[in-house]
Amino acid sequence: MAMIRGSPSDSYKELPKYFYMLEQTNPGMVTKLHKSEDGCFLYAYVSLYASIKGWEHCRPIMVVDGSFLKAAYKGTILTACTHDGAVGKTLPLAYAIVDSENNKSREWFFVQIKGTFGVREGMCIVSDRNESIFNATKAVYPEVPHCIFMFHLWQNVKRTFKKHHKQLKDIFFALARAYTVEKFEYHMTEMCKIDPRVQPYLFEIGYERWSRAYSKVKRSMVMTSNIAESINAANKDARELPVMRLLEYMTNLLQQWNNKNRKSAMETSIELGEKYDKLHRENLIASEQMTVRLAMEKLYTVFERLRRKIVVLKNQQLKPGQYCSFYYKKDKLLRTYEFPVNLMPDESLWVIPTEVMEDVVLPPKGRRNAGRPRKERLKPASEKESKRAFSCSVCGQGGHNRKTCRNRPK
Repeated sequence: MAMIRGSPSDSYKELPKYFYMLEQTNPGMVTKLHKSEDGCFLYAYVSLYASIKGWEHCRPIMVVDGSFLKAAYKGTILTACTHDGAVGKTLPLAYAIVDSENNKSREWFFVQIKGTFGVREGMCIVSDRNESIFNATKAVYPEVPHCIFMFHLWQNVKRTFKKHHKQLKDIFFALARAYTVEKFEYHMTEMCKIDPRVQPYLFEIGYERWSRAYSKVKRSMVMTSNIAESINAANKDARELPVMRLLEYMTNLLQQWNNKNRKSAMETSIELGEKYDKLHRENLIASEQMTVRLAMEKLYTVFERLRRKIVVLKNQQLKPGQYCSFYYKKDKLLRTYEFPVNLMPDESLWVIPTEVMEDVVLPPKGRRNAGRPRKERLKPASEKESKRAFSCSVCGQGGHNRKTCRNRPK
């Protein structure tokens, strides 16, 4: 596609033509362009057909996030992603450009998401503790659990209980990763011994939103913000581009990732994805150190060092692959990347209907700040690190140093 020239406002005028050609090139995709009553840009949404079909073969775990734009008219890019089951690669599902990040724009984004992807059994939405995301999911997806990033919650705990945060860190992550309620309660008791205030703080947030043991869905290993961070890192520089160039960049990025992952899937010769095949082989080696004894028909005792487990085996001709989730297998990986993302022809070859040509989109309302756009977002108070406290090396009191100390002994 040819580079958009002229003022940043020209990029908004080109959006109807761009969306029309994108849909013609990728049949089955979903785009939405929402304007104010006087024709000013509000929101733009894109979900490619390759992503829509790929979602059907991934675990129903959707990670949502937002990043501020650094172009002239600012705004925010919202993203929804998942990862493929067999390898764990990021699969972007949908993205939107909105005029600002608030309850209204978030809710509009989730309405489009629900219209595109619907609701799947066992589905959950994972994000940070952004209030507008919580309000939007509650309104649009009341039946779907909303989980939060484990690492983001830890940052909140660290700031709130900073006196003991070094002692709390390992225990907190053990809490989040515990598979059983018994193990969870064991670590919670440890935490209460260090700082009893943490337990009611975490309880109020909701154990089911951040811990494996209390989760209402099979959240798998999606405990951190890695998926969101990977897409944010990939589009960091592109967020300085005009809106249409940014949307084009995202389409090209998805096309590259899709092709690369499909090629990798086709070259896979093992039954499981590489990640889980490696885990299976490691477990197989570990199993050779175990002792198995027949207790009675179909009942066995398995000894592993000092631990003992009772196992019921109805079929002794077992294949380990039978007990792996089908999401981890090669055929699911191939289906995830079955459909390609098609790139658009050069702008000189576009044939645009009259009604699309006459569709007017004006730049967003709002006054632009003087000077160059800000490159880094302003952090809310909840994310700001407190300034390092310092004290005088002579008298030990805070607020000054030895050079300005008035408490020197005479």
